[in-house]
Amino acid sequence: MTTIKMDKDTSEYATALEAALKGWGYAVVTDGKVEKDQKPVELAWSLDSFDGQILARLTMPSIALGRAYSPAAAGATPASPLSIMRRN
Repeated sequence: MTTIKMDKDTSEYATALEAALKGWGYAVVTDGKVEKDQKPVELAWSLDSFDGQILARLTMPSIALGRAYSPAAAGATPASPLSIMRRN
């Protein structure tokens, strides 16, 4: 099983992301305490607003994902294609 290491955050987005990762079968560590035999994948995320849209980014050591969303009262809808960047 892959372990995901994230910074501790109590925002709605962080809580939903952590719940989704756990629902997909990942172990999630937010307190920084990792077993000696574990090699977690570090995951960082950010939400930025620009020109009336929200840019959501997920970053890991080998890949970064990003997408712009248009916010609405009922939620957000994708406003751009998914951007995928491989890192060396």
